[in-house]
Amino acid sequence: MLKININFLSKFKPYHLVIIFALLSGPAHAQQFYCAEVSLIEITAPNDSMVEDVCIASGKAISFLSKYSFLPKRAIKFQIITTSINSHGYSAYGSYDRQNDAILLMSLPSIKKSSQFPEMYGQPFDIEHYHGAIAHEIAHAIFHHNTSNTKEQLTNAAQEYIAHSTQLSVLSDKRRQGIIKAMDVGPWESGDSISVTYMSLNPTAFAVKSYLHLTQLQDPQAFVKILLNNNWFFISVP
Repeated sequence: MLKININFLSKFKPYHLVIIFALLSGPAHAQQFYCAEVSLIEITAPNDSMVEDVCIASGKAISFLSKYSFLPKRAIKFQIITTSINSHGYSAYGSYDRQNDAILLMSLPSIKKSSQFPEMYGQPFDIEHYHGAIAHEIAHAIFHHNTSNTKEQLTNAAQEYIAHSTQLSVLSDKRRQGIIKAMDVGPWESGDSISVTYMSLNPTAFAVKSYLHLTQLQDPQAFVKILLNNNWFFISVP
């Protein structure tokens, strides 16, 4: 049995302790990690380099979603990989697999190597946008934990509305306000159609309009109910 120096461990935060014990017991090729400060997050990764960021971003995303009664119902599983992800025919940094109820996530170094100038919302992709990408996939997972709609949609406006709103929410206020100012669009308004077509044409504007709409709703739970029961490619804003 490997002995552990308790004095050495005492300088680490609680989630670091979990990481250390996982390293001691996990196999060399893939290790299991948990976030002690954020429940229901399980991470499989070749090492601990991205684990803290997953824990931090997950905590922020879950906190934001809880305001709208979106809560995880079971474990959210991450698998951090170093290869690109094919999501319905295009490359993605992260992808939620509904069938396996798991999230594939590229490591930040892998993302930076995958393109000469990786971007998110028209900005250079950095650690802050990495947290946003994590939050985006967390939102997809929690959305499916809360909906009774069993129909699989390759693209779904309701999911993307929540995912992009959550993604913007975990950014710093300065970064988020800069993106909002650059887009110069308002929230979705009554009579609008929130659609995947709009998202495909201008994903950043879609994100801003969704975030502004959700955070300014007087009765968010009524709209959340619409989202959870949506079974089409667009949502008519009441």
